[in-house]
Amino acid sequence: MTVLSTAIKTPSIAALFQVERGLITRITLSLAKTFHYETNGLHDEIDAWISAYLNREKGPELPLDFSSLTPFTIKGLQAIRSVPIGEVASYGEIAALAGSAKGARAIGNVCNKNPFPLVIPCHRIIQGDGTIGGFAYSLKLKQALLDFESE
Repeated sequence: MTVLSTAIKTPSIAALFQVERGLITRITLSLAKTFHYETNGLHDEIDAWISAYLNREKGPELPLDFSSLTPFTIKGLQAIRSVPIGEVASYGEIAALAGSAKGARAIGNVCNKNPFPLVIPCHRIIQGDGTIGGFAYSLKLKQALLDFESE
């Protein structure tokens, strides 16, 4: 487990990065008392990404395993990935970026099944009316991430 002791404010989450064959296959998030993360590989790459994230900067590209995902899911995740830290986009806006202007509900499903939360920031995707919408994890965790990123 890596726990960062830092003067900067961090989100109260725990992140587990699962790595197989040099690729991140899944990231699991949970609420925690302090920010920490664990990984079974790619330590230097993930450390660099986490450091950038905690400084609210775009981190280096991490090797993610997209092999089991559909082409639409990959397009949706790539569109989601384009939303910068501190900003949000609606499900409809992401659907349009993914080439399916009427696919807001489908993007909601992509977000719900996102195997790489945090790195592909589905928590930054909100409803068209400005409310935060759903989240595969708790809404409290989604709000904590949005609050951290907007400070």
